[in-house]
Amino acid sequence: MNWKTHTRRESYRPRAVQHVHDAREREPDSDRGEGPRQQGVVGQVATLIPEKGYGFLFAEGRKYFFHRSDFIRAADFDALTVGLYVTFEPVERTAKGPRAKHLELA
Repeated sequence: MNWKTHTRRESYRPRAVQHVHDAREREPDSDRGEGPRQQGVVGQVATLIPEKGYGFLFAEGRKYFFHRSDFIRAADFDALTVGLYVTFEPVERTAKGPRAKHLELA
């Protein structure tokens, strides 16, 4: 069946395309590179465990967890050392405490 000629539902798309489209609708525009991202918080790397791919940083008197997958560019994690400053978006409500998302080197 050709998805372009399907007549039962006008919104028919192959499953993979539909899932990607649905996921993009749920994401805020800033996550797709549309417009400048507003980085609100600057923090300093306090602990880094590169072999496990995570660490902790301090900002605004709080300790934030981060994972290598939270970096916008993977090369930023590889260049990271204790004491460097990063910008990030804080996520307050996680099961294990505050977490930093969308990190970039400052």
